[in-house]
Amino acid sequence: MSDIYTINSRDPEPEIISKAVEYLKSGKVLVYPTETFYGLGVDVTNEKAIKRLYDLKRRDYGLPIAILVADKPMLEEYVERVADPVNNLIKAFWPGPLTILFPAGKKISKSLTTNTGKIGIRISSHPVATAIVRELGRPITTTSANLSGYPPSLNVKHVLKYFKDKLDMCLDGGECDPSRGSTVIDVADETMAIVRDGAVPADQVIKVFQQ
Repeated sequence: MSDIYTINSRDPEPEIISKAVEYLKSGKVLVYPTETFYGLGVDVTNEKAIKRLYDLKRRDYGLPIAILVADKPMLEEYVERVADPVNNLIKAFWPGPLTILFPAGKKISKSLTTNTGKIGIRISSHPVATAIVRELGRPITTTSANLSGYPPSLNVKHVLKYFKDKLDMCLDGGECDPSRGSTVIDVADETMAIVRDGAVPADQVIKVFQQ
């Protein structure tokens, strides 16, 4: 049975965040709320946990998984470079639902990049998600809490329908607002391509990138 903790989405209780971090450090899979959908998080430095995440979601090993960082210094630890135009995007849209594909640094598992050399990253605007990453001190995965190919989850009840008793810990922060999911852009080659249009309108992203 999953351990379910009700958490305040606006002002998360420190003791619950600490408990979640303990689970992550021990290789467990965590369900947590974000500004788009509920996500599945594991410690990005734990290969066994990453494999378990793929297996839980029934996700193709060839499909990459994005990560959350807490701030710009943490971002810079896990990517090769941050080009100047990308800094404008970060200032304009982070924290928030814009996932940026960077050239992956040496600390990033090839299991997450699936040998593309690129890693999708964002800073979440959800207080729970960012508090977890900040306390852990390193990134966690951010992939929607659903079986691959099925609709994402806006609440823990929906998550549990997908995974039954296979999850380790769920942080129940209430209902997420309906969302299109994060917009995904690729800046790994220092040009910009829209990979997926989402919660941040693509025309706004293009306008800032071209400034």
